[in-house]
Amino acid sequence: MGDYGVKCPKCGNEIEEGKLLCEVCGAEVNIVPDFDIELEATLSESISSMAEELEAQTNEEDIYDDFDEGDDIKLELRDYLPRGLLNLLRNSRIFVAVVFVVLVIGISVIAVSAANNNRNNSYEHQYELALSCIEKNNYTEAASHLEQALARNSENLDSWLLLAECYDHIGQYEGMASVLEEMLAIDTDESRMDEAYDLLLGEYERQGRYEEMGGLLKSCGIQRIVSKYNKYTALAPVFNKQGGTYDELISITLSGNTEGIIYYTLDGSAPTSNSMVYETPILLESGEYTIKTMFVNMYGISSDIVTQNYYISLSAPAEPKVSLDSGMYSRPSLIEVYHNNDTKIYYTTDGTAPTKDSRRYSGPIEMPYGISNFAFIAYDNKGLESETVNRTYQLGLGGDVNFSDTLAAQVLVNNLCAVGKISDIDGHLPNKEGVNRYRVQTVAEVEQVIYYIFYEEYVDLTGQAEDTGNIYAVSVDTGDLYRAYKVNEGEYRLADFFE
Repeated sequence: MGDYGVKCPKCGNEIEEGKLLCEVCGAEVNIVPDFDIELEATLSESISSMAEELEAQTNEEDIYDDFDEGDDIKLELRDYLPRGLLNLLRNSRIFVAVVFVVLVIGISVIAVSAANNNRNNSYEHQYELALSCIEKNNYTEAASHLEQALARNSENLDSWLLLAECYDHIGQYEGMASVLEEMLAIDTDESRMDEAYDLLLGEYERQGRYEEMGGLLKSCGIQRIVSKYNKYTALAPVFNKQGGTYDELISITLSGNTEGIIYYTLDGSAPTSNSMVYETPILLESGEYTIKTMFVNMYGISSDIVTQNYYISLSAPAEPKVSLDSGMYSRPSLIEVYHNNDTKIYYTTDGTAPTKDSRRYSGPIEMPYGISNFAFIAYDNKGLESETVNRTYQLGLGGDVNFSDTLAAQVLVNNLCAVGKISDIDGHLPNKEGVNRYRVQTVAEVEQVIYYIFYEEYVDLTGQAEDTGNIYAVSVDTGDLYRAYKVNEGEYRLADFFE
């Protein structure tokens, strides 16, 4: 059992040494330094004796009797000085002693009072009073004691956390947030920070203060806390490739730390919510690029802007070499394109710019009948493209033939009507809506005879056209009609039309 020696001033219960509160009634106990009881008794007895002696001497009828008749000086003083003054001189030693004792007692009382006051105002005392109030759910009073405790020692995290919880209980949320912010500013052991961050971030979330949440997490150096509240953070986008010099075409991908939107620019300006939205990889070809990007999470919190600079040092492939120059042609001709083995050639026949989605060149191309506009481009295995090469051709037979293209088309249509392939010269079909049409695709030489090569296409009621796969040949000299089958570009095999 502990040592006892102090009694509660309220209920008289003996209080264990070191306790500040009565366990029975809860009253506060003022602990004072130990005082010497024997010294106190001795001082009291001395003061009483001196007081009695002073009183006895003062009441004597003739104080002059104390002077010896043989002492001339004293006798002269007796004759000269009044009795009251002589009594005062006689008792001066007693008076001085009394004053000294009174001063000692007064100083002792002041010292004891000061010590008791310091004890009552100490950090430990205020903290224990706060704990007692919390046990009684008196959070307002507890907060007051904790404020006083922190005024004396601001480095104890327990007091900060308890004060924040007290503010939380009494609804002083702004006060709670302020306390936690001050606490987190203290450079101390991070193992106690989880509870502080949980309380503060929870209060920010309750108030919808998402920007403050993002700012607090950005400055937090404790990764487990940042990860726990990841959805409220907005970290700068991550690039799959760091800035620098590359000798190949590259694609840049961007990623954010949580759900949200990535904005970016390529002109060096700072990205905003009006900038381009990242959705697919950014292709970087030859040249210099500056990519600036930022991430905005679903709570509207923006990350820092991050910048990467790239220099793509690539040599574009040589442009394709085309065998035929632009011009007018009156004989069947093949267009050939020469290029390096590490490049691929793509082309169009309507003059539009070719891309990798255009028709790929794989061998000689028969020159189309009439006017055609070719455009060729080369791509190397790094994805770099050459300059575009354009050619314009006009293929026609002029007046040196017996059958023009128009007359040859009439021969074809008339024969198709005769065999029932079409219902009339307009190309209507016997058992199908829509019409067949016929165009001169090219001219070809078969066994030293020149033929118009007609392609058949079907056009439905909506105007959509598609090739039927039927090809016909009409001699430019005799008008003879054949079925034709394409063997290669510019090469056809003929068969009897009526087979």
